[in-house]
Formats: sequence, structure tokens, C-alpha cells
Amino acid sequence: MESILQNLNGMAELLAVARSEYVSHWDPETVQRAFQWATYFEHLHGRFRTNTRVHKALADRLLSINESLRNTFGLYRELSFKDVGHCRGVLLASLLSNPALPKTLSDTLFARFRPCCFDTTGQRDQSDLNHLIGIARLKAASKVLSHALKLDGSTATKPYLLLLDPETETKGEMVLKSLETWMRCPSAGPRDKLVDILFAQLQQDKINNRSDFSKIVAAVLLAKQTSTESGAVDLALKWLLSNRCQLQTFCLGVPCALLSELAHRYPSFRCAYLELLTKWARSMEYDFSCGDWRHGSSPELNWKELVDRFMYLLEGPTLVKEATETALCALKADDGDFEVWGISVWTDLLIALKKM
Repeated sequence: MESILQNLNGMAELLAVARSEYVSHWDPETVQRAFQWATYFEHLHGRFRTNTRVHKALADRLLSINESLRNTFGLYRELSFKDVGHCRGVLLASLLSNPALPKTLSDTLFARFRPCCFDTTGQRDQSDLNHLIGIARLKAASKVLSHALKLDGSTATKPYLLLLDPETETKGEMVLKSLETWMRCPSAGPRDKLVDILFAQLQQDKINNRSDFSKIVAAVLLAKQTSTESGAVDLALKWLLSNRCQLQTFCLGVPCALLSELAHRYPSFRCAYLELLTKWARSMEYDFSCGDWRHGSSPELNWKELVDRFMYLLEGPTLVKEATETALCALKADDGDFEVWGISVWTDLLIALKKM
């Protein structure tokens, strides 16, 4: 019995390491041995799950193990006797969610899902995949429920909450967690490079729908943050503001209400967004034939869209509203301070906004 308890300690340590940056040093042989140990403990669980005495001994030892490993590993996930029953699934989920896992090993792990993966009886071994499917279902259900709860009075003061669907919120949180984990990995490299790599991968995945990618970035910036995650959000914001083209793409792909909220939360984004709208307006020319302002080179940057974006800022929080009003009035004054339609884009913007 004592040897089983000692081995249990080793299994818990193995699962803890699978969630740490040390997994970057693993090779295929190490992964194979890890899954062999996990299989052994699943058999052990099946053998003793109805034996009260052994069950209690293993559960008590796990309490002691959890306390010890919690002090050693910052992101340690406590192991229960129930978890021992699907050790391979826990191991697989831990490895696949770890950004330090080498790509060659992730390819090997994904191969476990292919139809050619059979157990010794000739049947496909679904236990690892079933555990991940269960996690995904619980995660999705919790997000759907949390989204439904947004339909209460909180949306009266935070209407932007309804503009992020549960899937996008979840992806944003996952990106934030991955970035935060990478930042704590000593071998990860320069932080700015981490953001470039992560967002480049996301952009490649969303190449046919750039608005999806933009909304995921918005979800990262609007996610609830712990003190350790705020640094990751700052990096994501710095990446967004570092390139005017990607900022414009982002702003065109995200609903105006979300942009207004971002302008409220982040002064640097507010300045960059107002600067972008200012450049947009300056690029417009007045069309006397229809009595409207048009953007010659970019049809999507139309007058109505421009007015709507300024309107959302003016209807936003006080700081955003005041900054927008100050900018528009200053631009109108610098352009001649006209009061009639069709001469200055700034005059016409203020006239259109007062009518709305």
C-alpha cells in the first residue's frame, strides 16, 4: 500500500509539471511514459473505487499532496480521487492548454484523436477525448448561462456586454490566459514578440473573417483582469496601437459601443481612436451634387458611419464625451469656425450630431 501512495505522489507531481513551463523540455518518450503512468492509475482507481479503506487512504494522501504542491507550483490544480479515474484526460487537457508545449508534441497528442487510435481490444480509445469534450461542454454551458444573466439590470448601465457572444468572450479569456502564462515563462523571449506571435496565429485562423479576430482582441481588452493579467492586457493594447492599419481594421470590425467602452477604459486608445476618426473626416470631400460628404478611396468610410461613431462617443461616459466635444469644437475653430452646411466637415459633423 505504501508503494501505491508513493506512486500517487509522483503522479500528482507529473500532472503539476504538465501545466508548467518545464514541459518545454519534454520529448515524445517522456509523454509516452506519462500516459503509461496515467493509465496505471486509472486501472488502480477502477480496482479500488468501491474499497472504502483504500479509497480513504488515497483521498487522505491527496489532501497532503495538494497542500505541498500548492506551495511549489503557482498554478497548481488540486487533484481529487475522482480525477484519478480519468488521469489520461486530465494529463491531456493540461498539456494541450500549456503554451510551453513544443509543437511536435502537440501534433503527437492530437494524433490520439484520430480514428487509427485503438486500444488493445480493437476499439477506439475515447477516454481522453471524452474528458476534453466534457470540459468543453461545461465551459460552453457556463458561458451561455453567464451571457443569459447579462439580460438583467446590469445591461442598462453596460449595454456593450451584450455585444460579445459567449464564444468570443471565452476565446478572449483563453488568449489572455495564454499570454499571461507565456509572460511568466523564462524561456519565452521578448514580451512584444510573444504578442506578435499569438495574434499572428489568431489572424491566420480568422483570415476569412477579420471582424471575428477584431472582436476577440476586444474581448481580451474588456476581460475581467486579475492583477497579474493586467500586464498582459497592456501588451495587447500596445500591440493594437503600434500600427495604424491594424488599428483601423480593428475599429471597422468592432461595434461602436465596444469602441466607446474601450475609449473609456484606456486613455491611450481614446486618443488613438479620436485621431483615427479625425484623419477619416479630413479625407472626406463635399459632394455638391448630393449635398453630402464622401470618402473617395474607401467607400466603407462613409459619412453616416463617421457620424454614428462620434455619436456613440458623445453618448458614452463623461470623460469620453468631454474629450470628444473638446476635440470637435477645436477642429471646427481651426477650420474657420463656420456655421453653415457644406464648407467645413467639422461644422457639418456638429450640426448632424445635434440633430440626432
